[in-house]
Amino acid sequence: MKLQYLKTILPPADGLQKVNSLTWTPNNAKLAAVTSERVVYLFDDNGEKRDKFRTKPADQGSNPNFVVRAMAFSPDSTRLAIAQSDNIVFVYRLGDSWTDKK
Repeated sequence: MKLQYLKTILPPADGLQKVNSLTWTPNNAKLAAVTSERVVYLFDDNGEKRDKFRTKPADQGSNPNFVVRAMAFSPDSTRLAIAQSDNIVFVYRLGDSWTDKK
């Protein structure tokens, strides 16, 4: 197997910005990456950043002291499940294309 570097999709940042989880859609059209700041970045199949959103805590009135533990796309590639350390799993509807309403 010959590996080849293609590009950097998340540039270096000041301070600690650890990537907690990465996942590809089953149709290989989208890549999701979540950082320690609880922001999910969505990339297309060419590695271009297309969207981002912040995750939310289980209790909306509480201080967001949680970590994203894992992510997984649905088999049809339209939803993203995010498991968090505050004992909840949120499912976000992303749609089929980049222009679909979320």
